[in-house]
Amino acid sequence: TTATTTEQQQNHQTLLSIGILGAAQIARKNVAAICHNQKQSLCQLTAIASRSNEKAQQFVQEHCSKAKEVRIFSGTNAYDELLSSSLVDAVYIPLPTSLHKEWVRKALNHGKHVLVEKPVTLTMEDFQEFQELANQKQKYVLDGTMFVHNPRTRQLLEYLRNNATNDDCFGTVLRMDSTFSFLGDEEFFANNIRIKSGGDPFGCVGDLGWYSIRMALLVMKTQQHTAKKVKVAHYQLNQQGVPIDLTGLVYFYSVDCDHNATPPKLLSFHCSFLHPLRQRMEVVGSKQSMILNDLVIPQQGRPSLHYELRSQSLTACDEFAVDQTQNISCETVAAVSQETLMWRHMSQMCRAMEEESSSSDESSMMIQRVSNEMSHMSYETQKVVLAVIESIRKDGAEIDLS
Repeated sequence: TTATTTEQQQNHQTLLSIGILGAAQIARKNVAAICHNQKQSLCQLTAIASRSNEKAQQFVQEHCSKAKEVRIFSGTNAYDELLSSSLVDAVYIPLPTSLHKEWVRKALNHGKHVLVEKPVTLTMEDFQEFQELANQKQKYVLDGTMFVHNPRTRQLLEYLRNNATNDDCFGTVLRMDSTFSFLGDEEFFANNIRIKSGGDPFGCVGDLGWYSIRMALLVMKTQQHTAKKVKVAHYQLNQQGVPIDLTGLVYFYSVDCDHNATPPKLLSFHCSFLHPLRQRMEVVGSKQSMILNDLVIPQQGRPSLHYELRSQSLTACDEFAVDQTQNISCETVAAVSQETLMWRHMSQMCRAMEEESSSSDESSMMIQRVSNEMSHMSYETQKVVLAVIESIRKDGAEIDLS
């Protein structure tokens, strides 16, 4: 265990100080992101908790070299000791979903902001409890959906919103098709927590389908449509009853219309641990299609800061199809990772929340509005994911979200 330095105590007054519950490998990218933001005087890694001191020491040595000093809490009470520590303003929780209920609640009760891996929890009741407790404690809970912090997401949503009634360009969104999959190996299917009923019982739906659902919700919000129904078309479970392959449908309707009298806009999505890596989304408009071939994870050597607009037409006698593709480059943030942007926004939102009662600064108020919108979209994503799980349990029955 390292000692706290005078310099660390001084920095703690201005930077958001972050502790991590667990030494999971999933935390590696986030540690790098936190350390990158330390250079921007936004946040710093100050503590990590693990029941295994050896595992925590190894994690710090391998992944925390850019952090100034990291306090290690180890032993059976490690998580509680970290949450009780004044070294920490916020916690990152990369624990299995089945443990979120206990540790998100404890973190909020200790007055800590929380960034938790998705899915946020296993029930809507728990999710609502988190939101109510966060409001009561004036703290923030953010899920770890990193691509929403990518400037490409904001830019493509603005494009869809601005062209929803422009039939000369993209036009109205008609449907969406998305897939996120990877091929698990023997080790994955033997030991990975993401296929354990006692760890992450939502399997590929919570791990992969979450992203397709979140993007679809964001897209359809630009069209003033909301998700109203869910249905599973195909699913495969492992021996523990955890989804490892699934095709689902989400039905969107206008917020102003009776969904029994109007046709829906559809999301068809596939998520799987049984197929090669694919992470694609196509948004079909009345005039063009928008295509993302790197929906979640940037391609090496080509950061996730572009998207394609595509249209096709037929030549005389339908002899050939003519493809017209426009590659749209988005604004960049100096090749900063999505995780770095996520922690940057997390730090700004927490700071804005802390200052809200004493400041009416326009920038702080804008950040607070964004944080409220992110909380709402997290809630909506969780609701759809749970409806998908309910449809599985009812063997593909249609689930009403209203």
